[in-house]
Amino acid sequence: MKFTALTEILKDSVLLAEKSTGKRTALPVLSSILCSAEKGKITLTATNLETAVEVWVGGKIEKEGRVALPARVLSSYMSLVGGEQVVFSAKGDNVEIVSQKGKTLVRGHTPDDFPIVPRQDEIGAFTVAAADFRDALRRVVFAAALSDIKPEISSIFFSVKPHIFTIAATDSFRLAEQKMEGMYGEQAACTVLLPVRSANELTRLLDKEEGDVSVSVGKGQIVFLTKRFRMISRLTEGIYPEYQRIIPSSFGTEAVLSKENVLDLIRVAGLFVGKLSDITFVVNPKKQSIEARTAKYGHWGNGC
Repeated sequence: MKFTALTEILKDSVLLAEKSTGKRTALPVLSSILCSAEKGKITLTATNLETAVEVWVGGKIEKEGRVALPARVLSSYMSLVGGEQVVFSAKGDNVEIVSQKGKTLVRGHTPDDFPIVPRQDEIGAFTVAAADFRDALRRVVFAAALSDIKPEISSIFFSVKPHIFTIAATDSFRLAEQKMEGMYGEQAACTVLLPVRSANELTRLLDKEEGDVSVSVGKGQIVFLTKRFRMISRLTEGIYPEYQRIIPSSFGTEAVLSKENVLDLIRVAGLFVGKLSDITFVVNPKKQSIEARTAKYGHWGNGC
């Protein structure tokens, strides 16, 4: 294997892939990035067996091949490499990396030991704007449970209908829901549960992504595809709680407040919360206030 790529593009691509590798695993190859130059394209692949990511890199291929390199070493080295271009040349299971400022040899693993990234037949597929999808995930993912005791609520709920894409999350104490209108088609109608770790990883991958994301659902898996990467994740089995039933149809009290003021006050009140991290909101037509108190640290309150 031998290829040449732009340093900055390869550096960003390695960072994207490196976060999806397995951490503290008994299989060293899962802590690696599979670098392949085949069929006219350069691909960086990483997996932790729950998710897999393929990142495509533009460059010039002189000789096809593939090798698995330690992700941490490769990522750290690429962050320090100077020059406009780098050349990767495989020597057995090792790779020589040459730049304008020097060269190094990175010891790798046999690529045949790297897990096969699954392919699937699409059951439902739809397209959504990457920026809208990313923002919707950020508004929802914080509400999911972090424990794996109940896999259903440590997942993000996706409901796709012909004109509405709903994303929701709850940990039984809080609930967040985001709806996006669009033309998703009759064939895309489905309901799936995406593990919260996969949702966080997807949000990171979409951080600088523009254009559209193609989403396809298969048996037990979901695939997110952009011009720059392809992410595959397993789906959570189970039935999501019928959270719609607890959403009030009407409210007895409504208040309009300055977002910046409320955020500042919550940050200060958070210093004085008790074991339940509870903050009291007092709503009065003449004055709204936020209060927090604890026997250990004291009491704080102010108006909005």
